[in-house]
Amino acid sequence: MSKKFQYQQQNSSQTLEEALEEYYSSFQELITEKNSKPKVAKLFRFHDVAHVIFGCDTSIKEETLTDTWTIFGSTVTLTEYMEYLKYPETTQVFQKEGFLQVMWSLIVSLPTVFKVIFRTFKMKKKWLFWDYKPYLNHSLKSIREEFNIQVM
Repeated sequence: MSKKFQYQQQNSSQTLEEALEEYYSSFQELITEKNSKPKVAKLFRFHDVAHVIFGCDTSIKEETLTDTWTIFGSTVTLTEYMEYLKYPETTQVFQKEGFLQVMWSLIVSLPTVFKVIFRTFKMKKKWLFWDYKPYLNHSLKSIREEFNIQVM
């Protein structure tokens, strides 16, 4: 099945920087330096990079997959990631979509979540969650080959 965005293609030739530009231009209401506090915007930037690296959009299902990829396939610790989840900007998803819809999406996503976890164990090394900048000029294809990331 073909994904909607170029950054979601396994062998995308986009650089990480180009892919982030596509990501930011494709989604409204993302948290950035323009509309949030610097610390919050910085944490969201790391999360947004994970969306791109792991080839996920911002649907509820793929937010769940991004979180799973990040927790199991990156260098962020669970404690560090929970820091990101404490901000009101993060909990807006529950408010916007509704708690029951989010919970239903999580349940429906469980088989894919387990596939993501399995794929993280096949990675050569964990994605450098806090240190993405050296990769900005690398193609997604080369990054995914280096880490053995197989997008869903």
